[in-house]
Amino acid sequence: MAGRLTDKIALVTGGASGIGRATVLRFAEEGAAVMAADRNPGGLEQTKGLAQKISPDIETVTVDVSKLDQVTHMVDTTVERFGRLDVLVNAAGVLILTPPLAEVDERLWDLMMSTNLKGLFFCCKAAIPAMLQNGGGSIVNIASMAGVQAYSQSLPYAVSKAGIIHLNSVAASQYTSQGIRLNCIAPGFVDTPQARGSTQSTEAIEKAARYHPLGRIGRPEEIANTILFLASDESSYISGSTFIVDGGSWSVASRL
Repeated sequence: MAGRLTDKIALVTGGASGIGRATVLRFAEEGAAVMAADRNPGGLEQTKGLAQKISPDIETVTVDVSKLDQVTHMVDTTVERFGRLDVLVNAAGVLILTPPLAEVDERLWDLMMSTNLKGLFFCCKAAIPAMLQNGGGSIVNIASMAGVQAYSQSLPYAVSKAGIIHLNSVAASQYTSQGIRLNCIAPGFVDTPQARGSTQSTEAIEKAARYHPLGRIGRPEEIANTILFLASDESSYISGSTFIVDGGSWSVASRL
């Protein structure tokens, strides 16, 4: 099925790489006009070059999602360029490994909470009024399995992702009746530049794959397919939900 996002206007944060880039490309394939946003202008240009091989309706905007003025500019730029906003994908995030709680540096706590949780809050805060002007839309928030189960390698990251899941639920209770659906995805281990940079080891990636029930970790394109479903009208009766997309690793582990 093609054209699942025909005539839709989408804004994707974290669009310079990983899940965000895969989402921009997938949306372009399905007919959306896309604004890709990130604080990495070089990565954004690479994403734009790839996406414009699929569709001409791709633009970029540089943003630090932890800054409300920049986020407001990002949304305003999207509406000015394309006329409205139908879909927001909050894929921007940062993962830094930390020691246990008592040794966590305050600077790293603030960085991850500001980017992952406050930044996502800012993006929803700016996007929701724009969506309401046109009768609603769909917001897809990217959390993590680290927000569902204990992730001992980075307490700030895990807490920020758990916060996203609850923010999604509360916001859905406030805005679903006004035509804005909010849903959340909790990916498992996905092979992205950030994952490789955070583990700092190809060996760690290979080890995770060996113990995964599918014999491999996820690909960004697989998460993008789930995002596509939640962004499209195919999920018109879904709001306030969190989808675990981890290839079955949690359910398998829970039975051991």
